[in-house]
This record gives sequence, structure tokens and C-alpha cells, in this order.
Amino acid sequence: MNEATRKILLVDGNHLFIKQIGQLLVSENYDIHTALSAGEGLQLCLEQLPDLIICGVTLRDAGGHHFLVALRNDPRLTHIPLIFIGHKDTREEMRMAMNLGADDYLVQPFKKQELLLSVRARLSRFSIFDNMRRAVESIPENPISVPLIPPALQERYSLSKTEARVIKLIAEGKNTREIAAELYVSVKTVENHRYNITRKLGLTGRNSLTEYVIKNIIQPYKKP
Repeated sequence: MNEATRKILLVDGNHLFIKQIGQLLVSENYDIHTALSAGEGLQLCLEQLPDLIICGVTLRDAGGHHFLVALRNDPRLTHIPLIFIGHKDTREEMRMAMNLGADDYLVQPFKKQELLLSVRARLSRFSIFDNMRRAVESIPENPISVPLIPPALQERYSLSKTEARVIKLIAEGKNTREIAAELYVSVKTVENHRYNITRKLGLTGRNSLTEYVIKNIIQPYKKP
């Protein structure tokens, strides 16, 4: 998808804030949709399926945290990346937002470039996961039935059984939050597993593990 056509949903109860952020993103050629309440935001998510959501802490009908929880509990929407805009620059507030499923946390006031960098990073990561989902859908058989991580490969890279399972779940198109739910562990634990796997495989870069799975595990099972 061309960056000029990326769809971003702004959800915040402050009309002036939405206007200012909307104008900034429109000037960067993003397709902007807005909502003042959690209910309206969730409805627009289902109708528009945005590529990214920017959510403020105060909405017309609920808090931004309630919107975030509802979003992450809906399997149709849980994959959409979200940038949370808060008012408190504290570790507790940031940790709460991230634990609830935010992909980034910015504190007002922030510089325009800071927001744009976060938007580009989130959209870049979304593209990789979107490509992986399409790759998974093109596989004729359910990847669960395929021995994705042979014992020899596990032994070669000293991968634990849990790390091998994380790779398998990545190959099934699951994101970090979904993997955490599958394994009954925290998101932080899954992130630690991903870091260790990336290190053992000799990979570098934030998205290198996902790219490795697409190239070395998903694509070989496609039909010629």
C-alpha cells in the first residue's frame, strides 16, 4: 500500500486537538478519519479498518484506556497499531498504556516530528505484518500441521521449545499480543523471547525476525 493512501483514525474528545493533528497528517498525504468518542471510534474502525489509530486519553463517552481495551478485545481489530497520546510523563502511565496494548506512547506537548516518526514506524511495521498475513493465507495447508522448526534447526541455534513455538506462532500470522495470550504469558515475556530468538539467529533490526519467518518458513510452503 502506498504511504499516500494510508488510512489513520484519530480518536480524541478534544476537537481542537483532532483538527491540529489532522491538518499535520493531511499535509503528509495521509487519509484521515476522526472520532470524538470511543463508540464512534470503534464503529469507524469496523467500517474503515484503518492502518493506524492515534488515541487521546480523554474521549466524549469514556477514557482512552477503555477504548484501547475494547479495541484489543475485538479479534477483528486487535492487529491495528495504536499510538496513545497521554498528558502525564510518568513511567506508570506509560506502562499502563503499553500493557493494555498501545504500540507507542507520546506525551503532550510533543514536537510534530516526534509524532511523524512514530506514525511512520508504526505503519512500516504494520506493512510487514500485513504482508505476512497475506502470505499465510496463500498457504494451501494450515501451518499448524507443518513441522516449522525441525529439531536439527532448534539444536543448531540452541532454541528452546518455547522459542520454537514463538516462531511457529509468528508464522501463523499472530502478533505479540496474540502470542502472549496463546502462551499465557505477558507481552514483555514474548518480547524477550523475540529478542533472544533474533540474537540466536544472528539477525539485526526491529522487523528482522518477521522477515526471516516470511522468507524461510512461510514462502517455502507456498505452491509453485
